[in-house]
This record gives sequence, C-alpha cells and structure tokens, in this order.
Amino acid sequence: MSKMEQKAVSRPIIELSNVSKAFNGVSVLDNLNLVIPKGQKVALLGPSGSGKTTILRILMTLETIDAGQVRVGGQSMYEEQSGVPRLLPESQLRSVRARIGMVFQHFGLFPHLTVLSNIALPQILNGQARKAEAEARALDLLQTVGLADKAHLLPDQLSGGQKQRVAIARALALQPDILLFDEPTSALDPQRVSEVLDLLNVIGETTGATMLLVTHEMEFARQFADRVLFFDHGQIVEDGAPDLVFTNPQDHRTRAFLGLPARGV
Repeated sequence: MSKMEQKAVSRPIIELSNVSKAFNGVSVLDNLNLVIPKGQKVALLGPSGSGKTTILRILMTLETIDAGQVRVGGQSMYEEQSGVPRLLPESQLRSVRARIGMVFQHFGLFPHLTVLSNIALPQILNGQARKAEAEARALDLLQTVGLADKAHLLPDQLSGGQKQRVAIARALALQPDILLFDEPTSALDPQRVSEVLDLLNVIGETTGATMLLVTHEMEFARQFADRVLFFDHGQIVEDGAPDLVFTNPQDHRTRAFLGLPARGV
C-alpha cells in the first residue's frame, strides 16, 4: 500500500471534539474527544448510562449536544449561536445524514409493510431510486442477507434473527459510509448471534463501511472489532485493540467490568 493509500485509509470520518451532553442535569458525555478513521470497526463497551448509545444518537441527530463539535467526513454538524452549539439547517445536514445508517436495538421495521417494502421505501423517500430500482436493490440485499424467500412476508412472520437481518439490509440500502448498531444481538439466541457476526464481517469486507457497535456481548465485540472503546461516566477510559483490551486492560474500571483482577494482584 502506498503512503497516499495509507493516508486515505486513516483519514478521520467521525470526529467528536470536546462534546458534552446531559439529561436532566445528569452528565452522560463529559468533554469527550473521539476520532474514528474511515473503514474502522469500533465496539463501544461500558456500563449502562456510560454514554455509548448517546454517541450513536448524536451522530443520527436524534439527540443534540450541549457543548463541542461533531464532524462527519470533515463536515461540521453544528454552528455556535450565542455560545451554544445548534444543529445546522436541514438543507446543510442532508448530505451528512445520507452518509449514516443505523440498525436499532428493536429493529424498527414497519409492521404493516412487507420485508421488501421495508427495504425499498427509504430509498424512494430519500430520492435515491424509483420504485422498480429500489425494489430490485432490496431483492439483491435480501439475497445478501439470506432472506430472498422472505421478501413478501410481514415482519411479524419472521424470527428475531431474520428481523435483524432485514434491518441491516434496510440500512445498507441507502449505501451509507457509516453504519451504527445499537445492541444488535440483545434479543437473539447464540446461533443467531453467530449469523449476525458473520454478516457484519461480510459487510465490512465488501463495503469498507465504518462501523460503530454498542454491545454488552464481550465475545461478539472481540470478534467484530478492530478497536474497542470502554466508557465510564461519559469518558473513554480504555482504547485499544480487542486482544489487548480484553486480556490486559490498563484502567481499573475496565478490569472490574470484565471480571479481571486488579493490576498487581
């Protein structure tokens, strides 16, 4: 790989600078700084309330920040007004939002639409494709996730693992540069967890998408990620390769969370 290619691979696609966020006076993110290079697969770990899912929701603009700046692909998402960060107007945010897809913990499928329509409709609403083209792409993606024979079923006719794969296909349909996953295996049995892991690995290899995944499944995170971040009280207290973080974490809070003895014991 040439130096130019290496630089392209390592170019930041997500940057959070001095980001703070509180809910009802309780701090969830505290002056957080985070840079994620393009193409990286990152697992976000930590106790409940440590700020992991809030980061995903901020990137999706489902939550706003109290201080700091968020950039996607070098483009700022906020402007400062009277010392307070405000989201940019929708017309300026549209191009940023188009780069991000999210798979929610409880799938978020429309129950009254078929599997095919669940995947095709976002493409149509976003103006990316007309109906025939959107449905053709939806069928291709259903083939990719192993559900081509379920295209005309309703979500209630699917298992939890199948719903999760449909949700992933729907996110992929918009061809995002960034994919966000909020506890994608929380409702699945062990066999289905393995299937989702295999699918995410295929997606990473074939699309080059940057992926952020919030999970409490330690082994899933270890097998999925290039990089593991451990959060506590809105701060990153551990940041490293999976093998290092899971076998020899440096921070006492990470060791306690993983059930490892304190250093020097």
